[in-house]
Amino acid sequence: MRALQRNSPAQRSLARRNTREFLAVWRAEPALCGLLRGQGALGQSLVEAALVLFVFFALLLGVADCGQVLFAHQSLVERARGAVRWGSVNAWEGPEPIVNLVLYGQTQAPLKETPGYLGMTPSNVRVLYQPATPDRPDDENVSIAIVNFESHLFSPWLSRVLVSARPVLVSAPVAARAPAK
Repeated sequence: MRALQRNSPAQRSLARRNTREFLAVWRAEPALCGLLRGQGALGQSLVEAALVLFVFFALLLGVADCGQVLFAHQSLVERARGAVRWGSVNAWEGPEPIVNLVLYGQTQAPLKETPGYLGMTPSNVRVLYQPATPDRPDDENVSIAIVNFESHLFSPWLSRVLVSARPVLVSAPVAARAPAK
């Protein structure tokens, strides 16, 4: 029964005295009671904003990295298609003109030391020519494989090189040519 009774008069007077002391401190030193007035919401907002912005920028850099890798792959596919197209309509002169076309955009090697397209080297481009046989004169193909291409990511936590395990493969039949006389 005692637990259900209201506070004793001594407890009520103590609570009133504590409230009066608190209000006196509140009026005299508002900075001490700033958290109770809502001043702490600014610090909480800054922490929340920092966390949300970190996640947002991490996702943004991730999307940019994915876009960069997709752009590089599509650019390599287009370079390989153009080189195969050139190799299928021109006479076979060896793999060097096709490799140069993929790396430098021209059939001749540059005079000075020039880096290849997107940092590639001749070891990244493999050209396979399948000549026609007497049994199958129409079975002449040119194939290009771009292997071990390196994508350089710019995310700070993934600042490394991503080596593509899948090669870019493009092949085409050689266009019919008039027989030599």
